[in-house]
Amino acid sequence: MSDSSIPSTPTSREAFFARIHAALDRSATATPTEKPPAVDESIARLADHDDDLVKMFHTRAAGTGMFVHRPKATELADHLITFLKKENAKTVVLGTLPALPGLSNLEAKLRKADIRIVDWKASEGLDVQFDVDCGITSVAAALAETGTLVICSTANTSRGLSLVPPLHVAIVRESDILPDMLDYWARLKGIPHTDLPSNMVFITGPSKTADIEGELVTGVHGPEAVHIMLVQE
Repeated sequence: MSDSSIPSTPTSREAFFARIHAALDRSATATPTEKPPAVDESIARLADHDDDLVKMFHTRAAGTGMFVHRPKATELADHLITFLKKENAKTVVLGTLPALPGLSNLEAKLRKADIRIVDWKASEGLDVQFDVDCGITSVAAALAETGTLVICSTANTSRGLSLVPPLHVAIVRESDILPDMLDYWARLKGIPHTDLPSNMVFITGPSKTADIEGELVTGVHGPEAVHIMLVQE
C-alpha cells in the first residue's frame, strides 16, 4: 500500500478552520475583493519617526506603571544581577536575549551570584514557571506611542516567560522602538503565516484586574511588576 492511499490527518489549524467554515455554511475562507480603506495618518498617527522615540517610549512606559532603567550596554549583566538581588529574586527563566556584549556572560554571573536558572524547556506546559521569581525576555518591538512591549513566543522563548512569573524584566534596545502599532504590523507584511510566531503579547503596564465594585488590583493574572532595561547599543 502506498503512502498516498493513507488518508491524511488534518492539522489542528485545518480542523479549527473546518469548524468555522461549517458554522458559516461555507466550504472555504472567502477572500476579500475590496481593498481596505486608506489610513488617514494625520488622524491615526500620534508618533512619528522624526520624534524622539526613545524619550517618548520611556515616558509612556513609565506612565503605565512599568519601571524603566537605563543601564549602560556594557554593564547590563552586572545591573541585572544587582537588580535581582535587590528584588530577592533567587530563580529566573530566560528567553532569547539580544546579542549585546554586556549579556555575553550573563548565565555565568547569575550562577556566581547564586541565582538559579530554571530550565523551562525540561518540563511540558507552564507549571514550572509558576514557581520562578523572575522571567527575563527580549522584545520583538517596543511602541513609543503607548509605551508597549511586544513579546513573541519562539522555540527559545516560552509564551509564559512574560506572563507567569511575578516579576518580568524586558531588555529593550533603542533600535527596537517603533513609533506605533501601525509600524509593527507593516513590518510583518508579506511574511508567510507559517513563519509568524504562534503567540504575540502586547504588554502595556503590569497585570491589572478590577472587580465589579471597581477595585483595581495589580498582579492577579500576571506579573505584578514589569521592569524595562532600556539600553543603547
